[in-house]
Amino acid sequence: MGYIGSKPATNFETVRKQVSTTNSGTTITLDFAVSSVQDILVTVNAVVQSYDNYSVSGTTLTLGGTLNNDRVEILYVGRTFQTVSPAVGTVTNDMLSGSIANSKLANSSITLNGSAVSLGGSATVGGDNTPSFSAFLSSNQTISNETYTKVQFNTENYDTDNAYDNSSNYRFTIPSGEGGNYFISSNLRFQSFSGGEIRLVVRVNGVDKGYFSTDVASNIFTVTSANFIKNFSASDYIEIFAWQNSGGNLYVQGASAEYLLSTFSAMRVITWV
Repeated sequence: MGYIGSKPATNFETVRKQVSTTNSGTTITLDFAVSSVQDILVTVNAVVQSYDNYSVSGTTLTLGGTLNNDRVEILYVGRTFQTVSPAVGTVTNDMLSGSIANSKLANSSITLNGSAVSLGGSATVGGDNTPSFSAFLSSNQTISNETYTKVQFNTENYDTDNAYDNSSNYRFTIPSGEGGNYFISSNLRFQSFSGGEIRLVVRVNGVDKGYFSTDVASNIFTVTSANFIKNFSASDYIEIFAWQNSGGNLYVQGASAEYLLSTFSAMRVITWV
């Protein structure tokens, strides 16, 4: 028959009935699987059975007594007839509690803060720590006595965002939109001498921010290093200078085949809270 008012959002179906008259034993195979005794109403020879008198497991109905071609009627009052898709925008956080299988997702990754993160479980949460770069000095560079000289790290191992200038200014510049905490590292290997001091100086936006020094006591190649984390804003730039007081010219050692002698590197530190 028809209905009055708005059409229901989902289809419906009249209650199904199953009749069994040729039976024996205590069980009947149901036409449809059910999950609870309250999903069906059972009568035996027209007598309504209490929920306590039977049990269900999938398509198996077990009665409390033995049947002998009795008339058993089963009304399916709670069967699910169809799957209903939720409307757009109706799924809440509570509905998504628990884990979601990767196979149920359209893509194998999501994008967080501009970085793709794998949903397969193999990626490290937090992104890929970019922008980052690594450069080194490919040949010796002369440092005059008691003169602050910018170290020209002229060869790159890599540079994810082309943020390091290895040909003119020899500086690392924070790209637009990439401000944050950065790990800065540099080391300089000075020519051997004795009885003096060598310094590695860090400059930010052209201003000295401190130096790392080593007193040279014996006539050997000496290394001084700087490692620190600091928050930088977009367009800030970092440079490394060298200083020494040997009484004459010295060189900072570099070699094209040895990229660990004198180096300069940086990477953004990704923090999750």
